[in-house]
Amino acid sequence: MRKIVALVCVAGLAGSVSAQPADAAAAAEAARARVATLEAELAAAQAALASAESQLTVVAPDAAEPAYTPSWLEGWTGSVSAGLNGSDGNTQQLAFRVAAKAVRTTEKIETTVGASYQYANSDGTKSESRAQLFGRNDWLVKDSRWRYFVEGKYEYDEFQDWDHRLSGFAGVGYEFIQNDKTSLIGRAGIGGSYEIGGMDEEFKPEALFGLDLAHKLTDRQRLTASTTIYPDLSDFNEFRMVNTAGWEITVDPETNMFLRLGAEHRHDSDPGMGFKNNDLDYYLTLGWDF
Repeated sequence: MRKIVALVCVAGLAGSVSAQPADAAAAAEAARARVATLEAELAAAQAALASAESQLTVVAPDAAEPAYTPSWLEGWTGSVSAGLNGSDGNTQQLAFRVAAKAVRTTEKIETTVGASYQYANSDGTKSESRAQLFGRNDWLVKDSRWRYFVEGKYEYDEFQDWDHRLSGFAGVGYEFIQNDKTSLIGRAGIGGSYEIGGMDEEFKPEALFGLDLAHKLTDRQRLTASTTIYPDLSDFNEFRMVNTAGWEITVDPETNMFLRLGAEHRHDSDPGMGFKNNDLDYYLTLGWDF
């Protein structure tokens, strides 16, 4: 009996030992089958991705729409203004001033044009008649404070040694300050002027050195000032200078109406026989921005 029991135990132990390798082999086979399935799914996904990418339409750089370039007639802003004062009685006086200015600014160019005329009459005698046309073009340098400019001016004045003066300059400018409230730009250039109707009708080579300031005091108030000197390159003892200042107050924001108090001082070291070196104009005008 004991022999039979021993034989049964040995047979059971042998069966258990032989079963363990069989289970491990089955697990390994199942893992290999799962890896094969995943590899097949990955290959299918890669094929689908490649097919989708091949159907995408690539736009060539030359086929892209060109950037919009605004017309030269677009983008202008500016103002017109006029002022009149006078008296009648023991003394009769009449004076008026009209002016217009327009500015167009793009990413590459800033263009400024302007015109003004001043007239005065005292006791029936004309005492002032002066007009000027002005234009300047600035080429802006991207991501830089530097700029290049050309400018020209025509002046007419009945009370100078000359009747007409033409001047033109080209040079560089630099933005010392440029933010939402303040702009301060310096300029330096070279050119000249030609006077017609005076004692010396000849071209004068001149240099140009100037500063232009604009500062916003409040939402309704703005200050402007400029100074420009024109040294005579043929005679360094002679020069011209123009200084301007203005205080502008918005009267009615809905109609863009403003009131401007301004002054312009002009100096000529050689004005001609019988003429003064300095002229000063001051004015109060009402205007509109557009």
